[in-house]
Amino acid sequence: MKLKISNAEVSEILAGANLVYPKYATQLMNLANQNAQGTRAKVVGQMSELIQQFEGNGLAEWKKWYLDGHPEAIEKATEKVWNMIGLLKDSIPKIDKEMVKKWVEELIVVKTYAGLKFQSAILHKIGTQQQLPYKSANPEEESKGID
Repeated sequence: MKLKISNAEVSEILAGANLVYPKYATQLMNLANQNAQGTRAKVVGQMSELIQQFEGNGLAEWKKWYLDGHPEAIEKATEKVWNMIGLLKDSIPKIDKEMVKKWVEELIVVKTYAGLKFQSAILHKIGTQQQLPYKSANPEEESKGID
């Protein structure tokens, strides 16, 4: 028997509720958080260690235990993410279709070329310095983890 359980179901089972956000809101908040680093260990604590230290049962106990130990963490993280949301809001009106086209072209053409040719430049430099022959891996070698 194959069991399938969604993240929403896990939240509902463990927390008794599943918050609903406007479409795309969580993606924007995640992006803002990644940029602002609002939930890094230095801001909110090392969560993987903290959950192991917690000896209580249930969400309410965890919340109290966590907030007693880190009373300012949620506010600090919120401020970091909110400030970044403001920066994103300021940037969005400046983005037009032409800018998106230039970005896509740079990503597909320039960055792909530079990224893939970067490896060739490194191989050339090392091969020349070491006076050894070199070559790029072929697809079969790459599939075996050989670069």
